[in-house]
Amino acid sequence: MFKSDVSQVAVSLVPVMGPNNRGDFCVKGYVRNDAVVEVVFAGRRNRDAEDLERQLSALYSRAQQEAQARKLAQPDPERLRLPVTVEGSWRLPFEPDGQGWELRSYQLLAARWAFLAESGTPKQFGRPPEQLKRQGGAG
Repeated sequence: MFKSDVSQVAVSLVPVMGPNNRGDFCVKGYVRNDAVVEVVFAGRRNRDAEDLERQLSALYSRAQQEAQARKLAQPDPERLRLPVTVEGSWRLPFEPDGQGWELRSYQLLAARWAFLAESGTPKQFGRPPEQLKRQGGAG
């Protein structure tokens, strides 16, 4: 899975998330506040990613409640950001658009990630790819 170099990337995740057709958990994010990426947590890391999913859902719920209390329009999830440090490798898949053109997207395959919990406590999840290889995993 981690075929290219592993690097540490600061990503701002937004509460736009869900599974892909392979059972991976995917979250939309931004690198440097403007480059759109998809952060992919492989199926075997789904359990580790549950806290992250809860944190993003809570971020959106709080924004919805605040908007409702102030009688404002529903929040745009793209404007809600959770800073996360992700250690992983990049994959640059091509996918056809509606007209047959190949479009490149950016996927960051997460091995480890860290963020601040709502309480302000730092949380870290996942394992480095080297550890997985030593344990006999595919990486």
